[in-house]
This record gives sequence, C-alpha cells and structure tokens, in this order.
Amino acid sequence: MSRTAALNLIIERSDSLTKCPMMRRLPRKRPSVGSHLYLLLLLTLHVSDAHPQSDASNSVVNFSDCQIGSGPAKLAAQCATLGVPLNPADHSQGQIELSIARIPARRQTKNTDALTMIAGGPGQSALDTYQSLAGAFRHLTRDRDMVLIDQRGTGQSNKLNCPALPETLGNNTTGDLEQIRQQANACLDSLEMDPRYFSTSVAVMDLEAVRQQLGISQWNLYGISYGTRVALHYLRRFPDSVRTIALDAVVPPPVALGPEIATLAQRSLNLIFERCQQNPGCADAFGHQGESVAALLEELDRHPQTIRYEDISTGTQTTRTFTRDDLAMTLRLMSYSSQTASILPSMLHQAISYDNFAPLARQSDRQSSLLGDTLATGMHHTIVCTEDVPFYLKSTSSDEAPDDLQDESINTYSYLGEDVVELIRATCQQWPQGVIDDDFKEPVRSSVPALILSGETDPITPPDYGRQVAATLSNAHHIVNSAEGHMQVATGCIPVVLAKFVDQASIEDLDDDCLERIRPLPFFVDANGPLP
Repeated sequence: MSRTAALNLIIERSDSLTKCPMMRRLPRKRPSVGSHLYLLLLLTLHVSDAHPQSDASNSVVNFSDCQIGSGPAKLAAQCATLGVPLNPADHSQGQIELSIARIPARRQTKNTDALTMIAGGPGQSALDTYQSLAGAFRHLTRDRDMVLIDQRGTGQSNKLNCPALPETLGNNTTGDLEQIRQQANACLDSLEMDPRYFSTSVAVMDLEAVRQQLGISQWNLYGISYGTRVALHYLRRFPDSVRTIALDAVVPPPVALGPEIATLAQRSLNLIFERCQQNPGCADAFGHQGESVAALLEELDRHPQTIRYEDISTGTQTTRTFTRDDLAMTLRLMSYSSQTASILPSMLHQAISYDNFAPLARQSDRQSSLLGDTLATGMHHTIVCTEDVPFYLKSTSSDEAPDDLQDESINTYSYLGEDVVELIRATCQQWPQGVIDDDFKEPVRSSVPALILSGETDPITPPDYGRQVAATLSNAHHIVNSAEGHMQVATGCIPVVLAKFVDQASIEDLDDDCLERIRPLPFFVDANGPLP
C-alpha cells in the first residue's frame, strides 16, 4: 500500500471521530484561528420549572420507510415528523417539526424501552451521525428500537444554518475580533426563526414529547460530547423517563467550555508526543517534536507557506497558503482520534525536516470541509452563547483547576495561543439570549445506572470531567481508555460492554476486563506505515 493510500485509509476511518465533538463550523476561506474554535456565546432567559406540555399530545406520528445517512451505505429506517411548539411558554408563536427516524429491533421482544443517541457539536444531526456509528450499537439494536431525533435547529429539524459569507466579509481585514463579530451578525440576520428557543433547556422537552408520543416507557440514553449535556439535563428534568444513561466524552454541567480549551488542547498534544517517545520506532524516527512544532508555528506566523499539491479527491492540483492558524487547527483536529494521532508525527516531520506541508494541508482542507458540512452554525451559537460564555466569570479558579490541568508546563504555553476566550466572546457579543433553566449549571444527582466513557488524551473533555460527573451519580461506572481521544463507543470491546450495561440496567458485575486489550493504532514511521 502506498503512503498516500495508507494515510487516506486512516483519515477515512477517523472521520466520524474528528468531525463530531465540540467543534464549530469552519469557513472555507482562510479562516482565522478564532473562527475555527469552539465558539461559546451569550446571555440567559429563564423559564419556569413547570415546563408547559407541548402540543405533541394532540399530534399523530406516522412512520414511513426511509433511508438515513449518505452514500451507498445508507441505513434502512422508518421516518416521521412531530410538531412541537417553537416557544413552550407561548404556543401562539407556532410550531416547528422534529425529524425522527426509528430503526426497529432486529427481533421481536417485549421491551417497551428504547435507545436514543444524542449527537454532539453542538449542531450535529443525529440522523446523519448515526450511520458512521451504527456498528457500535449492533448488539443493542438486536432487542431494542433505536430512535434518532434531529435536535431542534439541526439536520431536518428546522436547521439553523448560516449561508456562505459575502465576499466583503470573507475578505474583512479589520482584525480577528471584528471579523468574528461581523460573521456572527451576518449569521443572525440570515435566520428566519428566533434562535432563543433552540437551547438545551427547550430541546429536552422535545425529547420527552417524542417519548410520550411513541409510547416508550423509558429511554436508554447515549450522549456524545455536547450530547452528554443534553442527556444529563434530560435526566435532571425527567428522571423517571430514564432507564440507563451512557455518557461518552462527558461535559459536566458546571463547566463553562472555553477558558480551558487552549490548555486541554496542549495537554492532549503533549500526551501524543510522550507516547511517541515511549515507542522506539517513533522516537528514533522523529525525536521529541514539542519544541520543533512550537518553532514551526512561530515560523508560519512570520512567513506563511504557499504550497502546491494534488487534491486526492479530484486529482487536480491545488495552490493555497498554509498559515499558523491552519497548523494549529490541524493539530487540534488530529488530536481528537488515536487514529489520526498515529500519522501526525510523520506529517509534522515532513513539514519540519523537508518543508513538505502537503500532507498537513490536505488534512486541514479535508477536516475543514467535513466540519463545515455537519454543524448547524446558528444552533451552535445559541447553545454556547447561552450555556457557556455567561458563566465564564463563575468558572473554576486556576488554583482549583481539574487534576488533569495542574501541570505548570501545560499551563504556560498552548499552540492555540492566549486569546481563545476573547475570540469566543466576540461571537456572542450581539447574539440574543436563549432559554436556560435556573438549575442548568448545577451538578446532576441521580441513582439511575450510568456508564461514563473517557479517553486519556481527549483534547476537549478530559477524564477529570468524567470523574466530576461520576461523583454526583451514585450508580455510575467510569471507564478511561488509555491513549484514546474523543469518543469511545466504537473503540475495542466498548460496544459489548455498553450492550451488557444496557441489557442488565446495572453497573454491578459489569465485566470490562476486555478493555485491557485495547491498544491505540501504532505510529506511522515511514512510507510503509508502523513498524512490525
């Protein structure tokens, strides 16, 4: 297998990992690093604890045969829509339609509970995301229906997407912060629906309406990344409606994502480099790349590289400028998966030693395109402006930082730079307030059986976040996979462990000895791949 083919195979297999978690849409025009980052946004609008019931009680859900996903490997399903009020507190403002897909259990059972997968992003479609993860749920869907719901504002549920930027904004030269503000304002002006009602606090009411309308006794929840925030808040609001909850790359409710982004990204990259040093083949081939990468970032900041390379998807030659921001975002995206991390040192070596930036540029373009196609930008902005940025001042102080962030060498430098929070705040400056419950940022306390999955090198939701959540869930089991990144459900024997957990609805006697056999993909050291 050629080097190019081998690298492409790994990238293809890792798409579902790197494109889903806690990332925002990436513009296709040489975006600044600020416009790349997970943008967290603005103010709060409180609603009563009464949670008015939706008009779904008068709705009829009629399913018809359909296919979900894309390409030749689409999945057979049954699809329907369900009308719910745009504003649960004022039904006179009209309805929106939720897009629902049901994949029936492969054999008849008496189970009245069902599975649902809550997608990440925020802003991803559950119906679109499930295709790449269906294999991980194959044991579970033997005896239980999988019900997928495009969360309001995503996919086919009134997607709050933003059009391509006009040329005047794409070429804005007044600085990163001003450009980000203008991009957010252009997005807001393009929306036809009030974005305030597309927050998590409203979305969990939709999830309950679907459960009631479909006659599901209880949910078995699986949430990934931002989806864990939805799952936990649903558990808070409707505890009797949850049979089990699985949280993959969990976000603790009190955590305001943003201030730790740069630190966590550097932590993850450091762990990847340390694993390379512990591997004789990788260490001999590349040495420790930390200082070399920092120097490369500085050099690209001063002198961006103009490069020409073949676009493998089209076979055409492409010329582009590769900047510091491009490298920083590529480092972050490739840290999300142990698969892409396995080829990162080799790509960096090509750039550092031979001025060959083509592998990194191809990866940068590919991931930018994938993220741009999968996230609903307007919904994303509503979530982060409502549920994160307003809480920055209340965030954990540095002397109380999570255990994973106590290393001073990590805190003193990050390849993402020092301005992440200001770049994030700029997006939220004029975004309207969203609906948020009064207790939204409080820890969730529950005795419902909970399985928590973390990856040791996760660049956005580290294992300490899983430990924080497990501390207030009295019936929880926390798994940390060594050297793995963001999202564990498809890793090794995790699908079997998850199936056993859901089947028995208990963490007691949960056999996870098979986890000891999980190994990350070895590092590529030359054109032939890893050493034997």
